[in-house]
Amino acid sequence: MLDRLESAQAGRTLSRADILLIWELFPRLETPKVAFRNRGNLTFEEMGAAWGFNTSGNSRGMALADLDGDGDLDVVVNNFNAVAGVYRNETAAPRVAVRLKGQAPNTQGIGARIWLYGGAVPMQSQEMICGGRYLSGDDPMRVFAAGSLTNAMRIEVRWRNGKRSVVNGVRANRIYEIDEAQATANREPRTSNLEPRPVFEDVSQRLQHSHHEEEYDDFERQPLLPRKLSQLGPGVGWYDVDGDGWEDLIIGSGRGGQLAVYRNDGHGGFQRWNGVPFERVVTRDQTTVLGTEFGLLAGSANYEDGLTNGGCVRIYEAKRKVSGESVLGQRFSAGPLALADVDGDGDLDLFVGGRVVAGRYPEATDSLLLKNQGGRLVLDQRLEKVGLTSGAVFSDLDNDGQPDLVLACEWGPVRVFRNEGGKLKEMTEQWGLSRYTGWWNGVTTGDLDGDGRLDIIASNWGLNSKYRTSPEHPRKIYYGDLDGNGTVDVIEAYYDAGMKTEVPERRWRAAGTALPFLREKFSTYEAYGKASLKEIYGDKLKQMKVVEANTLESMAFLNRGDHFEARALPLEAQLAPAFAVCVGDYDGDGKEDLFLSQNFFPMNPETSRCDAGRGLWLKGDGKGNLAAVAGQESGVMVYGEQRGAALCDYDGDGRIDLVVTQNGAETKLYHNVGAQPGYHFGPAREVHAGSGYWSQDSAVQVLGTPEPPTQIQVRWPGGKTSLSEVPAGSKNISVDAAGKVEVIR
Repeated sequence: MLDRLESAQAGRTLSRADILLIWELFPRLETPKVAFRNRGNLTFEEMGAAWGFNTSGNSRGMALADLDGDGDLDVVVNNFNAVAGVYRNETAAPRVAVRLKGQAPNTQGIGARIWLYGGAVPMQSQEMICGGRYLSGDDPMRVFAAGSLTNAMRIEVRWRNGKRSVVNGVRANRIYEIDEAQATANREPRTSNLEPRPVFEDVSQRLQHSHHEEEYDDFERQPLLPRKLSQLGPGVGWYDVDGDGWEDLIIGSGRGGQLAVYRNDGHGGFQRWNGVPFERVVTRDQTTVLGTEFGLLAGSANYEDGLTNGGCVRIYEAKRKVSGESVLGQRFSAGPLALADVDGDGDLDLFVGGRVVAGRYPEATDSLLLKNQGGRLVLDQRLEKVGLTSGAVFSDLDNDGQPDLVLACEWGPVRVFRNEGGKLKEMTEQWGLSRYTGWWNGVTTGDLDGDGRLDIIASNWGLNSKYRTSPEHPRKIYYGDLDGNGTVDVIEAYYDAGMKTEVPERRWRAAGTALPFLREKFSTYEAYGKASLKEIYGDKLKQMKVVEANTLESMAFLNRGDHFEARALPLEAQLAPAFAVCVGDYDGDGKEDLFLSQNFFPMNPETSRCDAGRGLWLKGDGKGNLAAVAGQESGVMVYGEQRGAALCDYDGDGRIDLVVTQNGAETKLYHNVGAQPGYHFGPAREVHAGSGYWSQDSAVQVLGTPEPPTQIQVRWPGGKTSLSEVPAGSKNISVDAAGKVEVIR
């Protein structure tokens, strides 16, 4: 029908009568009504047919009311140019109904909050509203699930004037009318629902930093990209840059900005380090930032300019007040960086991950391992076509004392490379990870189940978007030069269950604009919409390469010695794309927890932005299980595009603090005020130089200590182990390679 309207309009200016005549050609759109049952785990199942609510019509307004006085809510639906529908609620589950008798003029208690305790779940709450539906308003009665006939329940009402009403001994299958005139002026918090003090407090004003991001049109070069690749940063890291014993903060910049270094004053405050070498305006987006003894490293992405001149890494030397480029002449745009003593010679070697080749997404690219030879970085191993590497971490997965390499790859698996005498050998398939292909963003390791082996945690796209996939029907991208102009064209595809075949993701207008031959083959939306991928592209499809993703959940891979056991993170972790992954004991209970940064906004014009996350802590039980921590409890609530994140006890109070960057927005700093203070140890747990997503946690580890520690065991790079006594009453110690312990605080 849209085709007819466009065709008619192209020939002449349409009168109102013409338009009305064309609209009459549209069929009447009558659809069945739907109802969704809450499963209690943040998911819903459609129950329209099962509940007798799936009658078809052109429905508009809808309201709930107890029409027959039985205490449950019936439904009235207004249908366009048809009779209204009335649906009687015949469920028999025990319930509690509440009406409010407010003081004039608000006699229905509009705006009051009602809580029921002890029902089907520990606490239920609703607000008395007026209107709020589409052109409709409900009967002012609120209904709660009682759970059983014998539950002991209580109702609490907080009125608009701050007064409170409490009804004890509430019984199921009753309607309670609560009179505001009998409310008390007690303004004390409800003892039954005390909100705990958040663990973290927002102290971002101590930095007053915002990431610099300049606009770039990714779709001009590759019009059918699923999403932008120019807004992936920044990374963030903790490192003692000035050598005063306190961890300083390093934040990457976008093109046109400056690397930001904030000196820690040792009293919880920060001062930006101005002047050389940090005053230099960067000409490319910075990715990972790392602190090392030979300088600060910042990844440099050539994605926007696509040029091979310049380096993948910029090195800043604060003492000498100079900076310069390294790892020159690479075709790929740099993404993750990670450091480790790969060859066991006592100095740190550098991994540089290739994120993408400009204009050739999703073509796999190389990554590099560079050995440190007397302060010079020399190419030692090129991992050819390893993939679109988004995250990297060195970790000793097999407990042999040598750092192995773990990579998070988009359109590929989480890839692992075992260190065999300083050379990296891929073990992805042997260790059971090759079957989980995804849009992996970040990766780190930690001992989630307390078995002494390091588990892998990888962030992914999540499940709260239009994208769906499975091992049976993976999401795909076909890519190649379809129209012979030398560029890489992208065709997103998925399996349509109704058509039982693969179909294109992108609509006819977008695909036809990028690939004009499609407009010659299909002249209408309808014809394009009914065609399969093979019918649209024919033999051209055979000439194209393809990548697949069958897993979109963020995952933990538990280390079982000779293989990894995959476990999806809790549902709350799947509500938005996740990037940074940080392992740390946020509450000081001695069990490892996780933090995820979330959200991604710059999608293609046909796709909604993914903004349902606000940063998420997952609390561990020490057995490999994780549970989401509400933002009201953790205190971490970041609503923008979160990217890099890193942990550090920056004020030395024995609690881990958190920094989270946002693309083109404020950097958020959170001070831990609620955890049980732990002990500081030097090289313990596993110390990473580069992990999560383009970031670096502090090398000083904070370990929860439910009981006072007596000994500390350290396995050093190379496999040497030391066992040392922990001095009684010490709060902060360092351990050297000989096992000597020094009390710092």
